Amino acid sequence: MATLMNLPPWPHRVDGGVLLLVAALFLASILAHRYWRAKIRLEDELEARELDLQRAYDRYRAAFRLLPSPAAFADRVTGLVMEATPGWTGSGLPEPGDALWGEDAALEAAWRAIPAPDAEHRPADPVVLTVAGRAFRATCFGGASLGVVMLVPTEG
Repeated sequence: MATLMNLPPWPHRVDGGVLLLVAALFLASILAHRYWRAKIRLEDELEARELDLQRAYDRYRAAFRLLPSPAAFADRVTGLVMEATPGWTGSGLPEPGDALWGEDAALEAAWRAIPAPDAEHRPADPVVLTVAGRAFRATCFGGASLGVVMLVPTEG
């Protein structure tokens, strides 16, 4: 019986294609691992950014809800009040979820005439609307807030 030291030399040559295939698989595994790590890092950064944006959004939303003056955000197409300050709801103005104009056809026509933002998403000049006997400036936003109209009381 032959021992390990007394074995004859390997009778076949190692094929170069097999070596190339093994090297390619090794390189592919390294590249896949690097891609996987980069993907995890990007997902972590995205999650952290989303948390930061959510915190900022919550702060602004809480600050808006504490405003004593009447102000609201409404949908440009439907006229539904989306967000309102306590001053808005306390003044007998439409509640969030209700249409701004109700049965008032003149207010609905004025609402439909609010100009849209320009091509560069800059808001057009505000339009003055009278809601429940009070004058409000209506500004239609562009960009990420496209379709949202801000209603704030006019000065004076």
